Amino acid sequence: MVAMLLNLNLSLIDLDNAWSILLFGTLILLAVAVHVFVNFWRLRKIPGPLIAAFSRAWLLNTVNSGDAAQRYAATSQRYGRLVRTGPNHLLTSDPDVVKRILSVHSGYRRGPWYDFLRLDPRNSYLVTEQDHNAHQAKRHQMAAGYAGTDIVDFEPIINACIQDWITHIHVFGISTENSTVKVDLASSIQYLTTDIISYLCFGEPFGFVKQYSDVHGFLQMVESRLPIMEWLSVLTELNKLLSLLANIPLLGQRLLPQSTDKSGVGAIVGISKRVVEEHVSSRRKTKCDMLDSFLKHGVSPKEAQSEITIALVAGSDTTATALRATVLHIITNNHVYCKLRNEIMNADAVGKLSRPAKNDEAKQLPYLQACIKEALRIFPPITWPRERVTPPHGDMLLGYFVPGGTFIGIDAVGTMRNEVFGKDSDVFRPERWLHRNASDLAAMERVHELIFGHGDTRCLGIRIAQMTLNKVLTEVSTLYLEKNR
Repeated sequence: MVAMLLNLNLSLIDLDNAWSILLFGTLILLAVAVHVFVNFWRLRKIPGPLIAAFSRAWLLNTVNSGDAAQRYAATSQRYGRLVRTGPNHLLTSDPDVVKRILSVHSGYRRGPWYDFLRLDPRNSYLVTEQDHNAHQAKRHQMAAGYAGTDIVDFEPIINACIQDWITHIHVFGISTENSTVKVDLASSIQYLTTDIISYLCFGEPFGFVKQYSDVHGFLQMVESRLPIMEWLSVLTELNKLLSLLANIPLLGQRLLPQSTDKSGVGAIVGISKRVVEEHVSSRRKTKCDMLDSFLKHGVSPKEAQSEITIALVAGSDTTATALRATVLHIITNNHVYCKLRNEIMNADAVGKLSRPAKNDEAKQLPYLQACIKEALRIFPPITWPRERVTPPHGDMLLGYFVPGGTFIGIDAVGTMRNEVFGKDSDVFRPERWLHRNASDLAAMERVHELIFGHGDTRCLGIRIAQMTLNKVLTEVSTLYLEKNR
């Protein structure tokens, strides 16, 4: 009898446990269902891929494709200028909306998307700072350095790097009747831009061109980490986890770049640290470079170490992308190539080009400028969405109410396919920038300038990129003329 009662009690306990587990599981499923429904409902009127309304799977698949920029553009073309790409994510290709969300006093702010760009997840930098006032202060401190106004030999530095690059190609990269030389122009261009930026940052180049190699394995490390970084731009919660893990002494040293590393980004951080320490201890002769400008305008030595490293990574890559795109579109279009060569040949013949060509001289070559503008339009150097967050009260965009706290990214390629550029906006045609009436040209310029951002996100390094493009393209062409005189 006692055994029967014990068995009955145990059965009742098991039954109670089963009901408790079932109830707990049901509550969890209900909570998930409510969360999914609420996320779906808040942006339900905005079109986009169906799966995007319920999860970030579409975004993850897109960034993992290796062709995210074109996928964003195709999605905008299919669904319109405001597209839903995730439960709380939108994408816009409308120039007016882009200007609105990037405007200084719009109420929009940088979102957690920017966290993946941090060298150290515990610290904010110019490109990652989400607090508006702090970001403005950093821009003010670093503007002169990025613009080169504090660098006395700004243009001569770029001249020297370009001359080293041309010399290397002339010696090692020209085929003859008896042998064919293969040149990896994409890598070669990145070696050049990295030397230019490192020279401007530290007062001397890293020597990528002279060694004709990836010094410190820097470029390989950045490229290998890019897929992971792009996942972190979608799964932004992981950045918070990284920040917590980075505070664990031994684990943090393994996760983050260290100044003692022999290769990769850590090696560049080490160089930055050494140069900053030399400056602070007065062991470094004063140089008019970007680092000195940062320190002179109030950037702390510790901040300068990271900021100068980020400037090197971001500046060399975007400038290389712009230069590669321009060269590619020129040399694969015989009509454009011949027309540009003739323009430079005629300018050279009447003494309008110096040796080396000055930036101001290159700016007076209308077809060259048209080629550069058109290449940047067709292949924008920055195609990451750079998400902003709508203000708490929400906003009306293109007839849709967008609730506060929504993430809105920029479709750079789609924006540059706007009808203001004509019906053939997907075609590389430099002539579209010539012989246009003033109002049409002004409308095109207003959209085109968004390539470099807008408002307080306007790229501070525009002058470096534009001067490099102007001088490289002109110098390569004049080298050709000298060889064929």
